[in-house]
Amino acid sequence: MTRILAIGLHYPPHHIGGYEVSCRDVMERLADRGHEVAVLTSDLRRPGVSDPPGERDGRIPVCRDLVPWFRDEALWAPPWWARWRIERANQRALVAALDRTRPDVVSAWQLGGLSIGLLTTVARRGIPIVYALSDDWLSYAPELDAWNRLFRRVPNPIARLLGHVLRVPTTVPDLGSTGPFCFISDATRQRAEQYTPWSMDDTALVYSGIDGRLFEPGDGQRGARPWGAGRLLYVGRYDPRKGIETTIRAMPQLPGMVLEVQGTGDAVERDRLAALAGNLGISDRVEFAAVDRAGLPDRYRAADLVVFPSEWEEPFGLVPVEAMACGTPVVATGVGGSNEFLVGGRNCIRFRSGDADDLAAAVRRVAADADLRERMVADGFRTAEYFDVDRLADAFEAWHDAAAARFADGRPRSRSFDLDAVTADGPDGQGTGGAAVR
Repeated sequence: MTRILAIGLHYPPHHIGGYEVSCRDVMERLADRGHEVAVLTSDLRRPGVSDPPGERDGRIPVCRDLVPWFRDEALWAPPWWARWRIERANQRALVAALDRTRPDVVSAWQLGGLSIGLLTTVARRGIPIVYALSDDWLSYAPELDAWNRLFRRVPNPIARLLGHVLRVPTTVPDLGSTGPFCFISDATRQRAEQYTPWSMDDTALVYSGIDGRLFEPGDGQRGARPWGAGRLLYVGRYDPRKGIETTIRAMPQLPGMVLEVQGTGDAVERDRLAALAGNLGISDRVEFAAVDRAGLPDRYRAADLVVFPSEWEEPFGLVPVEAMACGTPVVATGVGGSNEFLVGGRNCIRFRSGDADDLAAAVRRVAADADLRERMVADGFRTAEYFDVDRLADAFEAWHDAAAARFADGRPRSRSFDLDAVTADGPDGQGTGGAAVR
């Protein structure tokens, strides 16, 4: 049994994306396996969403005591003395959590927007840290931290002296010396190696995972997938980088088909996309909706095809895996980390990022070829079985246990994915990966 304190900016139900959901999924599974787990997170809350009753004293105690460097979704830079008070309050919240939980290891999730000096305090106590990295916060967290910015150009000896006087950290150690970096994808790892100031001597791939107990096919959806009324589905945030506009611009080339947009977040961007659909004369074929996570499997199963049109370097991309787990074919750009598991012509059909014509051609190809759909669904199931959150929990359990033991028995193996190995050996098959083809 390992005592684990997880720290992050968000934690469900006050979450904005898959990063925080993965944290919750992993922590719940580790608690199920007998580990003592607690969570320290920020006081950011979603409008209209209440804290779970009794969460501070629950099976996994969740304390929302940290003050982030955000106000009204914008970066906050108060006067220096106000920053000091916030830093002091955050350090006190951390020390209280450390004293209360006595962790063997700290699990560091999304820290961008929090006090990065929290890691200084953990390191000074000699507690190992396991970094769960699902985005690029190692690069941008120091810039978002308004307290840390005050000392960025101060020589370290002077900064340390000021920290002693102010009784809060004013420097950050080399994070690479404090514990292993566990990345969601090799693309994310490569960006960290290129853009962060920390040493990268101890890294591993853990990938990500979906909840196979939630995302599963409906009755009769494990075999051949007939083409229905031509219902396309997008799931994700409203963000210009996500490629929703490209998908809408493809719709005039797909007469009779309907695009369902299950979006969250920026209402201004949603309204812009709705106006675009109107200008293209397809408002009656573009539906905007928002179901909660529990309702997503039904939407995946109701779709003939899921479109993953991302146009930025996605750290991973859970949406196509969720769709595959539900037995729904996928067309995708495969940019960023998703390139490591989206195999064109196998578990998806790829199209060029930002190219509405190519997207429409990919949709028509899937709609017209029943044999292709059957192969895509079969390989999609194999992919989803590999990228299951239980396997993600296995990986993190191994890393947290090993870190708590100071790696006395060595380091866990980094994960890898090869669709052929998974096909041949089952979802535990390991491989070196390969270049995806269109």
